[in-house]
Amino acid sequence: MPTRIRALPDPCGVDGTETAQRFLTSAHESVQAVLTTLDTVRDVRRNQGQNVTGRLTSQEEDLLRAAVVFTGAGLDSTLKRLIRDTLPRLLETNEQAHKKFEAFTVQRLGTAEIADTRMVARYLVAENPRAQLIDDYIYDLTGSSLQSAEQVQSTAGALGIDDGELRQQINTLVPLFTARNQVSHELDLQQPERPGDRTRRTRRMAATVTLCGDGFVVAQRVVNGVGNLLDT
Repeated sequence: MPTRIRALPDPCGVDGTETAQRFLTSAHESVQAVLTTLDTVRDVRRNQGQNVTGRLTSQEEDLLRAAVVFTGAGLDSTLKRLIRDTLPRLLETNEQAHKKFEAFTVQRLGTAEIADTRMVARYLVAENPRAQLIDDYIYDLTGSSLQSAEQVQSTAGALGIDDGELRQQINTLVPLFTARNQVSHELDLQQPERPGDRTRRTRRMAATVTLCGDGFVVAQRVVNGVGNLLDT
């Protein structure tokens, strides 16, 4: 039976979310292509008379690692594109998004006791101080890669999403980001503790496919949530 990643929920199709949706769909297709390649590799082994019901080979686990990294990258690029394309509009209409922007502005300019005079001057001399602040805010939100569920929570908050169910679902992405960071930063390498232990962490098909699917579903729900805010 082919290994299939969980299908994306239906997209919202709202103006302003098109590019983020395209990024998400492309990433989802890329991960499915990796899983299809994994099936092909296993079919070759099976046709050669090898037993494929046990532990995956190192090469097969590398394909699962690629799926995890692609999922993390897809989530990252989708949400960053969503911020760049929709946040300026949301700041005009969404109270929560605007409050997050105000908090950033306060932090940026300093307190009444200790104002950052250089930063204040930067905005005072700008042709459009508000637009400059928004540009800096967007850069602050997108300048580094998303490496934790907590950062996804911050992104969702900045976009004005207050759906409690979705915010709880974002918390379930902790295992995905743990795996993503283990692969991206450590190549899954580990110190063997007993004779026969592998030098790399084990990745299992069912668990990995579930992690990736969950990540994409959350990303789609965030895109749709922003679409709903833009459409009201």
